[in-house]
Amino acid sequence: MRRFFYFWSAVGVLLTGLYWLMYRRGFAFLNHAFVLCFFLFLPVLFCAVNVWGPTLGITPQLLRPFAFLGGYWLAFFHYSTYAGILYILLRLVGFLAGNGTAWQNVYTTYAKGAFLVVMAIIIYGGWNTLHPVVREVEHDTGKNLPQPVKIVLVTDIHLGSLFGRQYAEELTERINRQKADVVLFGGDQVDNSLDYVLREKSYEPLKNIQSKYGVYAVLGNHDFFSGRVREELELFKSVGFHMLVGEAVDLPCHVHLVGLEDYRSRPHNSNLEKLAGKDSGKANLLLEHQPRRISEAEKSGYDLYMAGHTHGGQQAPLNLVTRRMYLLDYGSKKFGNMLAVVSCGYGLWGSPVRIGNTPEIVVITLR
Repeated sequence: MRRFFYFWSAVGVLLTGLYWLMYRRGFAFLNHAFVLCFFLFLPVLFCAVNVWGPTLGITPQLLRPFAFLGGYWLAFFHYSTYAGILYILLRLVGFLAGNGTAWQNVYTTYAKGAFLVVMAIIIYGGWNTLHPVVREVEHDTGKNLPQPVKIVLVTDIHLGSLFGRQYAEELTERINRQKADVVLFGGDQVDNSLDYVLREKSYEPLKNIQSKYGVYAVLGNHDFFSGRVREELELFKSVGFHMLVGEAVDLPCHVHLVGLEDYRSRPHNSNLEKLAGKDSGKANLLLEHQPRRISEAEKSGYDLYMAGHTHGGQQAPLNLVTRRMYLLDYGSKKFGNMLAVVSCGYGLWGSPVRIGNTPEIVVITLR
């Protein structure tokens, strides 16, 4: 991951400097050496928080404002890329038309408008990130369950530099308001470094989650980034999580639950079929992190498939990319008799800005 951050920090410095050249045309206050230095500092800050932050003797609470600032830069960089491409095309058209005075005014007006639009996107997306919703789904399994089963699905909480203990406390309160029979965590409990989580003990509030039949979780790709999977497993077990790593469990509510290893660590996984429930009187559920095995789950007779990972693209129009990558990248859809539910996640990665989707808890009622 370090190479990833080094690369994008270097690219970020270069392109952010170019974006400054574009935006300063629209606003005089941007045309200052101090502003340029601030622009160039942000991608370096984003890299520093993610690469060196976990090893510094600074509390996560003190580092968090810098993590947010670097994250806002990432959203600024993302949307300024589109603005920059359009600006280049506009300049090309203006060049072919002679670059007269009228065109100079057009460039200035565009620069003003683009800067205001990008900043408005960041402000709205930042607000949206901090206002999660509850999405409700119902599914008739055809199994004639003695009574409805309420499942609370939470994926991608990404505890780390951006979100910590208070965030986990708020999540716990939201989950408990649902009065769940079963609570499921769909992976990426930790963001990039376990050090942030250990120093802040941001996992501790999760021990207060109330669930009639327990809390179960699988691992996601981010849970492997720090290379301390065993330590993370023990950490979440200590707060009452049942970690399902290629395992199955039968619950008293007539539910057979299977949790698979993350696709990244085990792409070819025979456990999907091997662990599938055979009791026709029980609802057969599959939980994994990346939504890559929907068709296989339907063929193996599962009634409900659940995953996360995609973040719904996190920042539109990246959702157009995730739609092409996965059979279902967000939402709920029937595949034969099986319902697939993919959550856009409660947390996020990199940038505390969400556009085109809202962080969520998914409440699934099985009948």
